[in-house]
Amino acid sequence: MFEPVYKKSRLVVGNPESNVGIVSLWTKPSRIAEKLDPSTYAVIGNLFSAERGLDILVRNLLANPGITNIVITGSDLSHSGRVLEDFFRNGFERGKREVTGKEAWVVRSEHPGYIGIDIPEDALNELRESIAVTRAENIEDIDLSSLPRPERSREKRVFPRKEEETKHYVGESSVYVVRHEKVAGAWLQILDTILKFGKKCDTHYDDYQKEILNLVSVITDEDPYNLHIPDFLPCDRERVEAYIPRVTTDFREEGTNYTYGSRMRSWFGVDQVEEAVSKLARERNSRAVVINLWDSRQDLTIGGSPCINHIWLRVREGRLYMTVTIRSNDMFEGYPENAFGLRSLQEVIRKRLLEKLMEKGIKEEISLGDLIINSQSAHIYDDCFENAEKTVSEHYGEYVKPPSQALDPRGNIILSIEEGRIKAEHTSPDGEVLAVYHAASALEMRDMLVREGAIGSVAHGIYVGTELQKAEVALKNNLSYEQDSPLNVSGAEGEKPPERSAEETMLPREARLVSVEKRPERREIVLTYIVNDREFRTEAELSKEEDRFRDFLKSRGLSRIF
Repeated sequence: MFEPVYKKSRLVVGNPESNVGIVSLWTKPSRIAEKLDPSTYAVIGNLFSAERGLDILVRNLLANPGITNIVITGSDLSHSGRVLEDFFRNGFERGKREVTGKEAWVVRSEHPGYIGIDIPEDALNELRESIAVTRAENIEDIDLSSLPRPERSREKRVFPRKEEETKHYVGESSVYVVRHEKVAGAWLQILDTILKFGKKCDTHYDDYQKEILNLVSVITDEDPYNLHIPDFLPCDRERVEAYIPRVTTDFREEGTNYTYGSRMRSWFGVDQVEEAVSKLARERNSRAVVINLWDSRQDLTIGGSPCINHIWLRVREGRLYMTVTIRSNDMFEGYPENAFGLRSLQEVIRKRLLEKLMEKGIKEEISLGDLIINSQSAHIYDDCFENAEKTVSEHYGEYVKPPSQALDPRGNIILSIEEGRIKAEHTSPDGEVLAVYHAASALEMRDMLVREGAIGSVAHGIYVGTELQKAEVALKNNLSYEQDSPLNVSGAEGEKPPERSAEETMLPREARLVSVEKRPERREIVLTYIVNDREFRTEAELSKEEDRFRDFLKSRGLSRIF
């Protein structure tokens, strides 16, 4: 009797006594089930990725020896069906996962497919010899009751999957923002952010994920005619080029209920993309240009609702901006393709808008603005944690500038001391003075800058904080202050500090010696000192300073008299 061990909620179960399992690849199992008598098969399930999903499929099969036949059907968008056939036909060998470098059983195929190395080799060979595989372009053309069974049988063997460990950080409960010129750079920051700050939670797929609610990614300079697709992305150029028409056109793959393009172009009986372009051509400043993919007549009650829900278009200062709402976003596997497809759609709309304007005799320059994606449930599934961490560790530094090179988009803070107060000039990136602030202390200035929103990055904030502290020390000690330069603690400019006596060298610089009394008969030297111009705000701070000074004296073999 068939009884799934993994991903039970993703499967369509027919007759548990049947010996036939159907792998529907990218086609929805429910669409395959509609064409079949449920008594003729045990289970129908997807195989989206041979890199992730093959291991789970194999473990389910090993735990269900009653399955002697597999039928592969449906849309093979990621070559996962080909890899599954190659596993049974060509076998496997010991190797390493391409991304993580960890040991795994690697399918002998031109496309990647991995199985956990914890499964014994003999168990996998036994599985290959006890299952017959049939490929069906049209599932209705196959007589499931007459499929030839293999001669060899197998025993039930269960191999639990090891849960991957990840780091745990504490952060905001919702809304994070990442920015980059390219999709690849944004993706690396997204993975890093979710791995650190994502909340671990269950899913309705019998697994768990790390999730951030409302992760906003901004792509500023991805060229739709020359997409930057590095090898470490989970999709290659061929796969991206095959995906783009599913977003930009009314194209619908055989066996699929809809595509994002068909939802926009024909689902509601109107081409919303064309209507949006017409509205922008009429009203360039409109804020009401929205393309809707969510069908409220069914999407709240019927499974398989679209992940991309709304697209908002806005022309401002000669640039076309596009903001996209994605209700559920697999950020490891799905995000790059989504972003490339949406960037291409943005360009399709821009070009069509220029054509519409030309038809009206209007010549206007409109370039591509930012692509903004709000992933409402931005998640990484547990079986991708290891790959995501490895990818971030190897490639993050190639795309994300170190803090010393990253400019704050909100401008610069120029600090100086003027008339006994700290002065801060907030300037734009091109040098225009936006505001001027004065404060008596570093803390007061910090609060002003934060309240006014003058700091736009963590790195810039930390830098300004260190400079403010230097400025306050200079102000209180009558020293010269110059931003980005060390403090001149010698007093008068250019003047060397006075030589310290032997007794003074026993004391730290912040202490000023008042008198020295030598007591030879008791072998003592009594030093009387004060702390130089030090202001203590609280009793606790004074007590802490005294404790620190006592420790210093003790390290020199001295004692303290009050």
